Amino acid sequence: MADIKQFYGIVEEGLITLGITPEQSRNDEEGQWTIYSEELEIYIDLWSAGAERQGLYYFEAEEQPILQVISPFCQAPKENYQAFLEEMLDINIGMMKANLVMREEGGVVCVKYRDIVPNLKKEDVVEALNCVSYYAELLSKAFFDKYQVNLLHRMDS
Repeated sequence: MADIKQFYGIVEEGLITLGITPEQSRNDEEGQWTIYSEELEIYIDLWSAGAERQGLYYFEAEEQPILQVISPFCQAPKENYQAFLEEMLDINIGMMKANLVMREEGGVVCVKYRDIVPNLKKEDVVEALNCVSYYAELLSKAFFDKYQVNLLHRMDS
């Protein structure tokens, strides 16, 4: 595989396509960016799979670049928790290219896109960002209306 750093420029081309300034989006750690969509924070991570294979469904993934786009958008409700989890599972069945995940710690619910991207193009980055922001915005409103979840807001405002 080529150097992972060559893929950083492709991510930043995708950001530019969306009118986002890469320099303002870069995090301190290489291969990480943070952008904002309405009230949501969206994190972009790009790394090499390295030799670890845990969680990968095929073994050819060694030394392959991985693109992850994730947006934490709410906390799971304390009331109707079981119904909320069941609805998350039902929604996951119909989601395209992304899924809902929840961290046990803090009950933070996120929309997550992750893929092995050896032929990454800026269009892939744009699609991942559009997908995650679409679902996070849609589901934050739906879950707030139905479960009165605590919505997570961008930290820069």
